[in-house]
Amino acid sequence: MRIRVKAIGALTTAFLLSAAITLMPIGATAQQGQRQPTQEEIMQMMGPMMGQMIEAMMDSMLTVIARPETAQRLAIFTKNYYDALIAKGFSKEEALKIVTSMGIPAVPATK
Repeated sequence: MRIRVKAIGALTTAFLLSAAITLMPIGATAQQGQRQPTQEEIMQMMGPMMGQMIEAMMDSMLTVIARPETAQRLAIFTKNYYDALIAKGFSKEEALKIVTSMGIPAVPATK
């Protein structure tokens, strides 16, 4: 199974590399005589697309959060987090303040 996955990965990489090499002269020819867009122009072009992507992500997130099983899992997490804070030496009041200020856990941003 691993050999098959590696072979598929190698084929995909080879295909993408050959496609990039094949299309490179086309892109270079199309850009001759044309100025490169500024960063501001690129951002203006990407703005609507980024807005749609963010809207789709938020919509998906709200769909997941609205599920009863998600609320159950969040409740379990919140109780475990509260208990862990107390076990680490926080007072009940401090733990409650930390937990209530946190809100819904989010996916951490990657660098």
